[in-house]
Amino acid sequence: MGLQVGIDLGGTNIAGGIVSEEGKVLCRQSVPTGQGCSPERIADQIAALCRELVQESGIAWQSVQWIGVGVPGSVEKKTGTVEYANNINFVQVPLRQMLEERLNCRAYIENDANSAAWGEYQIGAGKGCSSMVMLTLGTGIGGGIIENGRLLSGCNGAAGELGHFVLDLKGKPCNCGLRGCFEQYGSVTALIEQTKFAMRTTPDSLMHRWAAEHGGCVDGRTPFEAMRAGDSAAKKVVQAYVRYLCLGITSIINIFQPEMLCLGGGISREGETLLGPVRAFAAQHGYARGSVRQTRIAAAVLQNDAGVIGAALLGKEQEAERQIPIV
Repeated sequence: MGLQVGIDLGGTNIAGGIVSEEGKVLCRQSVPTGQGCSPERIADQIAALCRELVQESGIAWQSVQWIGVGVPGSVEKKTGTVEYANNINFVQVPLRQMLEERLNCRAYIENDANSAAWGEYQIGAGKGCSSMVMLTLGTGIGGGIIENGRLLSGCNGAAGELGHFVLDLKGKPCNCGLRGCFEQYGSVTALIEQTKFAMRTTPDSLMHRWAAEHGGCVDGRTPFEAMRAGDSAAKKVVQAYVRYLCLGITSIINIFQPEMLCLGGGISREGETLLGPVRAFAAQHGYARGSVRQTRIAAAVLQNDAGVIGAALLGKEQEAERQIPIV
């Protein structure tokens, strides 16, 4: 049985797992990334985590076909170089080379959102599709695009930044330097900001009670739970947020016309509360609404394992470019 190690490298934690060819996570572990670590130190941490995972699972290192790493930045796949990753301070870091030297094992490097999309495409919501777009709604909006079984990387490895097309030229400032990006309205961060604003203007809203019952924390669930309890202010927050999702997702479908569009991130667990209105809006306003074949819109199914699984399966996507046969 072929086994791979998948690593999801984040600014806070490094998550890893031993993954079978079928995408089953056999064991998992995570370690803190550490503030201000050098690329060499992070490579050391990844290598140590890989060894710990192999030891914990009780397999021989020789059973590992390759390791895959999802990185929060732009990646030049042919060389495995991380060209830029802001929150881990990577600039032109030859991560593939560094890991192969430390582990004496093939390594594959990819953007983290692309890795999650690849996992969802291989064994999740997009399994069996010819094309898929995945949107991950979280602190920002991550994106991954797959066409004819290959990840769309662009000329520089930076394709798929689906949170950074503009909905409103005079809208909210975005950390990318533009204003009114989709991310400023469709991310969970944006939803929380919209929720807090509504709470400040409606002190009798049930959203206050929900937050108080949960340690004073306002999160993505707050307006949905209050809405289900009959709160009108919360209903307006949810309706406005879903409207932005409808606009952004329909625009993405218009551009790519994928067979499948899946929504990831914790907010996707809201299910039909989100998906129903998005499907209806896309069906009514999508450019190809007269076509017999329409994009299917669904929630991602791998949830927190998507990044690790997708990273572990990167060899299936990148082997052809490296021209090394899979043994």
